Amino acid sequence: MEFLRSLLEWVISLLGPFVAPDWGALIKLIPLGVLLLVVAFYGWVFWRFRRAGPRRIGMPIRKPQAPAGIHLPGPSLAPFLISAASAALFFSVALGGPALAVSGLLFVLALVSWGREAVREYDALGAGSAMALHVDDAPVATAPSGPPEGVHLPPPSLLPLLVSAGAAVMLFGVAVGLEFALLGTLMTALALIGWLLDAGREYRATAEADTTGHLVNPTPRKTPRVAIALFSLVFLFFAGSQAGIIGGSDASPSPSGEPVACAEGGTATVTICAQLVAFETTSITVPAGAPFTIHFVNKDEGIPHNVAIHEGTGTGPEVYQGEIFNGIDERTYDVPALTAGMTYVYVCTVHPNMLGAIVVQ
Repeated sequence: MEFLRSLLEWVISLLGPFVAPDWGALIKLIPLGVLLLVVAFYGWVFWRFRRAGPRRIGMPIRKPQAPAGIHLPGPSLAPFLISAASAALFFSVALGGPALAVSGLLFVLALVSWGREAVREYDALGAGSAMALHVDDAPVATAPSGPPEGVHLPPPSLLPLLVSAGAAVMLFGVAVGLEFALLGTLMTALALIGWLLDAGREYRATAEADTTGHLVNPTPRKTPRVAIALFSLVFLFFAGSQAGIIGGSDASPSPSGEPVACAEGGTATVTICAQLVAFETTSITVPAGAPFTIHFVNKDEGIPHNVAIHEGTGTGPEVYQGEIFNGIDERTYDVPALTAGMTYVYVCTVHPNMLGAIVVQ
């Protein structure tokens, strides 16, 4: 168990600077980034110039056209939109609230748009008519019936998307709770197994074509609607349980059966409480030049939290790290003396978006 705890802390320490970056340091790097982009652009221009070959003056400009019988997919903004939505989703993890919901919705819409374009390309090639082999968007005359004779085309599949979703749930579980990590691991494993089976079918189909000279494309598998619905319901159930919506009230019960209250912890200097993956106490005042104690109450059932103190920002040098433990529980931390005039913040090591200010006086 201690090994798993150490492994979890190591993973969180790697992900922390990406989830809650030091924006001040990143802003200072913007001029350097712009300079690198300019240098890279001129380097690319020079490289293209060196490979351009001899110049021909007076040659007429011809409009690029696809040769007859060759299908070229039309230009698409979907890869760019997915990259932008991924970046927004990544950075909104630290912001939370509406930003996270909006960026998640944009990411899903971009994926659906790209999927629709891919299916349309597959259906166009599978129509088996000459109209399918044009670069324009002319309507297909016949119903899709598979790729043209002798052409192997992998059928559309949701498995890459399902593998990505499973990996996202697994990483989400590393920060939130063991049940999400296990659910994401199971989702990823099943999607990878399905992907491997499909790859085996593709390989056997092409190997058979090499020996018989007749290529038969595998039939696309049906969408696993039951599995997707089941995993979605389990995920929503876990999320509702963590938030106290399902099977609990707003105040989670303590191990003794009494509601956990954010009350002063006896002789502790200050008290900090955490609930719904956030510090209820966002600022504390501690004495300067003297050790003090923190009474920390974790009110999130099954979710690990702690209190760690850093200089400057949440990613600055660590001054003190308290024990990480699952709720519902509480601990008393003995913290060494802090220097007056310095800027300190306290942060949850597992969830770097949980921040609070420390006033030393």
